[in-house]
Amino acid sequence: MSITASMRARLKLSRPSLRRNARPPKQRTHVGGDFNAANLPVALSLQHCTACQRVQYPPREICCECLGGVLQWRETSGSGQLIAAIELHHSLWEFFKRRLKHRPWPIANIRLDCDVSVIAHLDVDSFGQGASEIAAGTAVCVFSHTDCSNNAVLIAVKGGTDITHPAERKAIADRIGLTRVALREDGI
Repeated sequence: MSITASMRARLKLSRPSLRRNARPPKQRTHVGGDFNAANLPVALSLQHCTACQRVQYPPREICCECLGGVLQWRETSGSGQLIAAIELHHSLWEFFKRRLKHRPWPIANIRLDCDVSVIAHLDVDSFGQGASEIAAGTAVCVFSHTDCSNNAVLIAVKGGTDITHPAERKAIADRIGLTRVALREDGI
């Protein structure tokens, strides 16, 4: 029995596991879209409240401290300390499922010096050890980069790693696999 083009199209839409190219999640709210746009030209841009100067993350429509309605995107230092690092062994997203077949996906919770906590993809190669071996309190630097779904995501590297130029940040995102789709050879 051969699969017709219309059957192939329906299967592709209804069964993500059968798709040849799997991408990270790309659904974002309009505030998430603003996060993408604000982080294109800089290493890290976060919202700052114009009334109380508090840094906001995740992006919001109003300030979580004073409920002020004017939040501006500003370039922000990505330096901070590691709270915890873990390795993801299971995911519901097909992009990560395919990556997890080869090795666990490292992620980290980080307290930035601007007093916000973020969750970021962790570049364990910059630390030279596995995610579970990195001690809490280790100095890290967080930057944003677009993944293969064209969404800005946060990536954490060891403190002192040179990320001043976009080419260096792109090389790190490439190395951890965020800029490439996850392929399935026999996919539709």
